[in-house]
Amino acid sequence: MTSIAPSQMTLSFEPTLPDRFPTLRAYIAHRTPLLAKSAKVIAGDMDMSPSTLSRKLNPTEGDTQRFNLDDLEAFLESTGDAPAVIEYLAAKYMDSPEARKARVISKVERLTEELSNAMNALRSAA
Repeated sequence: MTSIAPSQMTLSFEPTLPDRFPTLRAYIAHRTPLLAKSAKVIAGDMDMSPSTLSRKLNPTEGDTQRFNLDDLEAFLESTGDAPAVIEYLAAKYMDSPEARKARVISKVERLTEELSNAMNALRSAA
């Protein structure tokens, strides 16, 4: 008996990264505690104190500490988290609602065709 690997369609109702995190800084602040390296080690690699890193990632109104491009490069060197940062930037600046809709429609069309072919194969095997 030949088994056909099932195609599985997954619907995600999660908001996109830019919907959840309005800025790259907010996304990096969210990711930092989730990384394998501790914030203390990351801050040390970036040649700053953990409190300075925290201030830069979570500035209060009027705070002069800001996470800048040099900090971003040092953060990426320390953490190797470039793929996640690129994913965020691509989701925010390279993807539009129209492009997402077109991708979903295309996927549904492909899956519909696959389902039709599978149904025909089942009918002919019976």
